Amino acid sequence: MGFSYVVAVAVLLSSSLIFFGIIYSDFVHTESQINDAQNKSNMQNYDYMNSKVTIDNYSYVASGSNFTVTMNVTNTGSVTLNLNHTNLLVNGSIVNFTYASQYLFPLGNDTVSFTTGAGSHDVELVFNTGYEKFEKVVVA
Repeated sequence: MGFSYVVAVAVLLSSSLIFFGIIYSDFVHTESQINDAQNKSNMQNYDYMNSKVTIDNYSYVASGSNFTVTMNVTNTGSVTLNLNHTNLLVNGSIVNFTYASQYLFPLGNDTVSFTTGAGSHDVELVFNTGYEKFEKVVVA
């Protein structure tokens, strides 16, 4: 009777150690993922809060029945913006656009060009940091 008691206690202890080892391992892994996500969120918030763009002016040139609009933009924030990961919306629809260089560095200038029809248009630039810049463009 004593030997079976010792074996039972040994089995329970070893299974408890294995169980708590697995739980601890999963806990550490989960905490690591949560910390990584929090750091990424903090970096994304920093980039968003330090993004600022001004649209200095815009001009347009007739090209057939459409117009090519060119906007001069300046990065007045402290974060480099990637124009390759930027979206341009005209009246709520994503349109193709061209730019001079891929990166818009702090205090840097660039031009953004797109094609549209005549009329009044609501133009929105959405940058890779989540920052948005709105401009009303009137093309005659």
